[in-house]
Amino acid sequence: MNYSEVFSKAWNIVWKFKALWIFGILSSCARAGSGGGGGSSGGSGGSSHLIDSGGVFASSNVVLPKQVFQWYLQFQQAWDAEPWGVFLIVLAVFFVVMALIVLSLFLGVLGRIGVARGAWLADDGEEKLNFSRIFNESKPYFWRVFLFFLLLFAASIAIVGLLAIPILLVIVFTLGIGLLFLIPLLIVVAFAVKILIEQTIVAIVGEDLGVFAAIERAWKLLVEKPWPQVVVGLATSLGEIAIMFVLVIPIFLVLIPFFISIFFQTEAVIGIGAIISGAGFVLYLPFMILASGIMYAYIGSLWALTFKRLTQPLVPAVAEASVE
Repeated sequence: MNYSEVFSKAWNIVWKFKALWIFGILSSCARAGSGGGGGSSGGSGGSSHLIDSGGVFASSNVVLPKQVFQWYLQFQQAWDAEPWGVFLIVLAVFFVVMALIVLSLFLGVLGRIGVARGAWLADDGEEKLNFSRIFNESKPYFWRVFLFFLLLFAASIAIVGLLAIPILLVIVFTLGIGLLFLIPLLIVVAFAVKILIEQTIVAIVGEDLGVFAAIERAWKLLVEKPWPQVVVGLATSLGEIAIMFVLVIPIFLVLIPFFISIFFQTEAVIGIGAIISGAGFVLYLPFMILASGIMYAYIGSLWALTFKRLTQPLVPAVAEASVE
């Protein structure tokens, strides 16, 4: 496979068809979670609440910053005043978070399909690929890729459940030495699974295969022609880590005013720090989203072209220059 041709053409496709950036953004949808707790009072002496006359959080001199301590107190006071109301709010937040997770999965699947399908069509010589065209081209494959991700989720849970105890026993009976062999093995397996996932998606989208036929196709391709996929996998993984590291650095810089303001222990200063950091984060967020979208559009395009180059003959001019 001609690596320079694949890497350069993937970039040319992403730069020419900027609608792929949107699908790249969708494919980078992330998940988030949160939690909380509490109970409060202060008046009578023998309370079982977390904050009472002898509780560990009863004083503002605790390790927690003063403002966080105040928020904690307010939550506990609300819980004491209306526990069912607070419970319903927490329950509503839980369902909202779950809905957002499901939505992110739907959008992520659409993004992965759109990038792969768009790159495939662009490599075939399509000259007009706007968002609506790519979206319409992606719809026939949506539920197959969605089912594939559900199978991945179920398989991961089953595998973790089956291997957790054996791995723990190996660690215990080898006094931890077994980790020296397990960690490299797990890294290799995870890397191979990553390649299979990428190529299965392309097989579904590019060759219109069913889920299990696509998995079989990706597996055979990995066994028969592993090294080109290993090279692309290493390049995309290292590139993704490097780019995300660079993109995260400004977030820490933006949060510095807020972290500094916490040590002043006054609401006015903390408010100013929060406003400065919040404004900086809001201004930086669109750039970060766009950059990550371009990156994931490029990675998805690379995998689509890699699959095509390994499964379909190139035109003579390209075939002569290709290196297996």
